[in-house]
Amino acid sequence: MRFLIAVTMAMASTWLKGAQADTAYRVSAAKGPYFFCDDRVTEDRWLLERFTVPLQKHADNPLMEKDFDWEGTGPLMGGSVLYDPSDGLFKMWYCVWNSHNYFNKLPFSYNMCYAESKDGVQWEKPALGVFEHEPDPRNNCIRCGTDKTQNMDICLNPRRDRYPAKFLAIHNQKGGVFVTYSEDGKTFNFLHDTPAIPYHSDTHNNFVYDEVRDRWLLSCRPRAYAGDHKRRVSMQESTDLEHWTHERTILVPTETEKGEFYGMGVFRRGDLCWGVLKTYDRATGFMDAELAWSGDGKRWSQVATHPAFLERGPEGAWDHGMVLLTESPVVVGDEMRFYYGGTAKTHNEADNPAAIGLAIAERDRLVGLRPSGEAPGYVLTRPLMLPEGAELFVNAVVSQQGGSVRAELRDDDNHVLEGFSLEDSDPLGASGYAKRITWQGRPIASAPSREVRIRLALAKAEIFAFDFVK
Repeated sequence: MRFLIAVTMAMASTWLKGAQADTAYRVSAAKGPYFFCDDRVTEDRWLLERFTVPLQKHADNPLMEKDFDWEGTGPLMGGSVLYDPSDGLFKMWYCVWNSHNYFNKLPFSYNMCYAESKDGVQWEKPALGVFEHEPDPRNNCIRCGTDKTQNMDICLNPRRDRYPAKFLAIHNQKGGVFVTYSEDGKTFNFLHDTPAIPYHSDTHNNFVYDEVRDRWLLSCRPRAYAGDHKRRVSMQESTDLEHWTHERTILVPTETEKGEFYGMGVFRRGDLCWGVLKTYDRATGFMDAELAWSGDGKRWSQVATHPAFLERGPEGAWDHGMVLLTESPVVVGDEMRFYYGGTAKTHNEADNPAAIGLAIAERDRLVGLRPSGEAPGYVLTRPLMLPEGAELFVNAVVSQQGGSVRAELRDDDNHVLEGFSLEDSDPLGASGYAKRITWQGRPIASAPSREVRIRLALAKAEIFAFDFVK
């Protein structure tokens, strides 16, 4: 069955039809950008390969290290970083571990601390005075949970009409994983008495709101597993943050991957779910980060060669043993800022000092297509309905040494539309996050057909996404 992507502007809808009835779904009020790694968008490619763009570490890393006794082995990430537009501050919640409490089975062996920043690089740890279980009342620990607050995931409330307060969160404590809320980000209250996950899911559990389908996705560990561990990734869904589907395992290592997935943080960008997968090698104790993506949060794809999304540091570095990214980036201009926790030693070693750093991606340049050799490569989209009066823009990197991107329009029979061939295309010879595509100066809106396929030719160029803008 033909796939159809009806790309429309505000208040319109996008339809995608799968090859089987059980995979068909409707995406209402879909929004770009549309990524070429998404098989719902891409019909075919020739002489092109997919690749992941590794994150670039900030020169001042680590940005945050241990300053106070209550930070235990040091700031683990295990939390979230957000930009709050209401006061213009970057806000971070990070995890700390008290080894004495942990090994003596005392409360609050894990806890969460709060920091804030004006620029996202220089961080302050304010004395909050809300957590009463430390000798020094001037600590920056938040108040949440009854016995521990471990691996907390926090988001700005996307539905103030349904849920109270500015912030919503999930965190691990005795009894499972609970949903909480807070107005100030320093004192959290339970949204429901019953847990979202009624068992111990010992990882950085993550939840994300899917605004297109009006649902919540929660990634966690499964209850059922075949081996001697449950280091896999499962997913639950909810429409109200109270009633959740049974968890379903969605990611299991293949024959070419390391044996265990420690967890995965998920964020939304365009109409895709993006996942930062924590891969764990039990033999060495190293933990790395890979990138995955999904159109529905259930079926996931990765680059087949499994390149690292964030490299561990060299031997002796503060992040040599493990790198643990937050669940979502903070977008600042044309930067996507991924904050991450690093440890000097591996997961298998004790007394492991931890700190927090920053790694950066260029906007929406996460997974791209590029020629697999010296010859140009080609990519063809699935049929799409051109939005009325919109223009076509692409996110591309083009070499200054003879690189170009050209485009043509084809009908459903794979015939080139007159006046919109590769020869008619105005070659794109410069890089940009939103470069306009035209044919002899004419925009895509002047095409004689509303339903087309777009075929792109890449010569010494990389392409990531496209979008339609009026």
